[in-house]
Amino acid sequence: MADDFVLGSRILRRGDTGSDVELTQNFLKVLPEPIGTQISMAEKGTFGRETDMAVKKFQKYFGLTVDGVVGKNTFLFLGVPTGSYLPPGAPLFGARTLQRGSFGYDVWVLQNRLATTAKKFTQALGGPADKSFGSRTEAAVKMFQRDVHLMADGVVGPKTFFQLYNFAGMGARILQRNRGDRNRGYDVYWLQRSLKDQGYYEGKLDAIFGPATEEAIKQLQAAVGIKADGIVGAQTFYHLASF
Repeated sequence: MADDFVLGSRILRRGDTGSDVELTQNFLKVLPEPIGTQISMAEKGTFGRETDMAVKKFQKYFGLTVDGVVGKNTFLFLGVPTGSYLPPGAPLFGARTLQRGSFGYDVWVLQNRLATTAKKFTQALGGPADKSFGSRTEAAVKMFQRDVHLMADGVVGPKTFFQLYNFAGMGARILQRNRGDRNRGYDVYWLQRSLKDQGYYEGKLDAIFGPATEEAIKQLQAAVGIKADGIVGAQTFYHLASF
């Protein structure tokens, strides 16, 4: 792995190298046309010409400033809230080690990301994200670590954060229609994919939270017995794993 940098802890631009560049590349490669694009292995972890072009393509699609620089707004649309997009006083996800006894927004993100990845993690967690890293969260983390071939110690450090970003596509922010800071991006794409896999959504995987996505969420919420408001928070994230 390239040198470890917490994703979102620095602005990324051409010439940079590190694990945060590699994760950004991974996100862009996963997204379908016309949002994402392939980046060759030659640039893995290095912000070169291909990565610059891919970032600009992503920015253009979402109506962001097309400068090839991954700053606060581009990170948000990659599903990574930073700076003023974080709740007041909240730490950036990945900025501190998480383990049993930890509490806060980043634990909430951890729990959401695990819950939306696979149903076995929701079963281990036992309930929606509550910001408290207890024994059940520890069990879910260990299960995830075993799945990605890491030491299953229940402690979330750089290697576990890296794999969480690779395998868990949403959970860092509330998603909802008619909120410009909540209704477009990488995590909305994964939301739509999950809803489609569960048979609630038949629209395009366009990463834009429109009426069809909202209606699909309301149907899911009604089916699982939670408030059908079309807003994706902890309770809804808990029911989004499709396998």
